[in-house]
Amino acid sequence: MASLLAALLLQAAAPAALATHGDWILGCDNQRACDALVRDSGGSEPRLRLALRRDGAATAQARLDVPLPLSVAAASRVTLAVDGRPLAQLIAPGGGGGLALPFEGKLAAALVRGRRLTLLASRRHVLAGASLLGLGAALRAIDAAQGRDGSAAALVPSERGAVPAPFAAVPPLPVIDQPEVTGEAPRRFSAKDARKLLGRAAADCAEARTWRLDAAHTLLALDPGCAATHGLAALYLLPPKGSAIAATTDRAPAASPPGWDPARRRLISAAGPLRQEYAWDGERFRLVLEQHDAALPDASGDEDVITTWRATVAVH
Repeated sequence: MASLLAALLLQAAAPAALATHGDWILGCDNQRACDALVRDSGGSEPRLRLALRRDGAATAQARLDVPLPLSVAAASRVTLAVDGRPLAQLIAPGGGGGLALPFEGKLAAALVRGRRLTLLASRRHVLAGASLLGLGAALRAIDAAQGRDGSAAALVPSERGAVPAPFAAVPPLPVIDQPEVTGEAPRRFSAKDARKLLGRAAADCAEARTWRLDAAHTLLALDPGCAATHGLAALYLLPPKGSAIAATTDRAPAASPPGWDPARRRLISAAGPLRQEYAWDGERFRLVLEQHDAALPDASGDEDVITTWRATVAVH
């Protein structure tokens, strides 16, 4: 009974959507690890790509990641200021490296109360800025997602004072048991097979590609344009004998059809800011990674990525 309940709970779990709080965007994964990223500078200067992160474990501490521009030389001093008031002096590592600061004490209190954080070089030259509008709401959402609200471990202390709160264990990562690929060639997909699957009118428009998935299955990919034109699926499974059947995924892919990466043995779906990866488990393709590009790339070309789903792949 317990194993059945665990299986049902695992099946019901799904990636959570991103949430926007003012100028901050937040996402948490299936182990309650949360990332909050700032999306706006709050001024005319470049955006300071602040990221607040906290894992889901009971003892996990929150940290503030502060990337520094490439122009900041190693060992030089920079200042963080909230609403124009200096908050902390930092020593730059150089080379475009950033700093990870514990989100606690005076730093946390000032950021929650403030409206804008700026990074200053010598002579009060502003290098970059970050809006703090919505940070408090994002922190409260993290506390709620991680079961910490109202407790002494909350990022935003309760006005009524901290109270002890039970903390649930971090859910285990889903494990996808992936069959080992064999050295056999993929099953041949002949013109006769194409006519059976597509019909005479569509058979000649399909540029079929095949890859061996395991000892019993071959993955067949049809030309996406042909599949769309004739109302067909783009991905099929070929058993050792018999008709092809449409390949299925446990979560709907953002892009249809996903592309197959034979080197990594992953279906890759990428549509706009959303990227998903799927692994074969012998019957269907299972979601192993879901990531969002949560903000527009800045001038350096870097991207802000939030992961909302992870799984472990075990090959047997």
